[in-house]
Amino acid sequence: MEALTTRRLAKRLGVEGPSLYNHVANRDDLLDEMTAVINEQIDASGLEHPDWRVGVANYARSYRSAFSVRPQLVATIASRPVRSDVSLRGYDQTFAAFQSLGWDPQTAAAVLAAIDFLVLGSAIETFGAGFDRAPEDYAPEYPNLAAALRETSGDEIDDLGFELGLAAVIAWISAREA
Repeated sequence: MEALTTRRLAKRLGVEGPSLYNHVANRDDLLDEMTAVINEQIDASGLEHPDWRVGVANYARSYRSAFSVRPQLVATIASRPVRSDVSLRGYDQTFAAFQSLGWDPQTAAAVLAAIDFLVLGSAIETFGAGFDRAPEDYAPEYPNLAAALRETSGDEIDDLGFELGLAAVIAWISAREA
């Protein structure tokens, strides 16, 4: 991502720079458009579910699914201000859905921030992919790590970790409502 420039992209596409500039003005515009394409994949309709817990979980899973497709972009996207109309509209609609549940703006913002952290963090770094050796290779020096890695696959532990974090967010909201 650091090497991405509009000039290099134009060359890779086999066009001249000015042709590309008819579509995007600069690298920031290009990144905004890439972010918009990802954000368009988030299905916020889950928030309409009669049980808000199911709705929030469905929304978070859709959000994770959209960003998991392009994990190499997530760190760059997450470090930039939200600018694209698609992204801003998505946040606005999500806040509207949260407010329709009776949540005050602070609670809505805290929940969406937690979902952002959970989704983007899980897309940037997967726990399972963080270990590049077989569990047996770790066993002599790190027997507890080896035992834990033996018990689950990388994708499975990533999904379980995400679901645990999501359950914690939902439990926090439930406790706050009580």
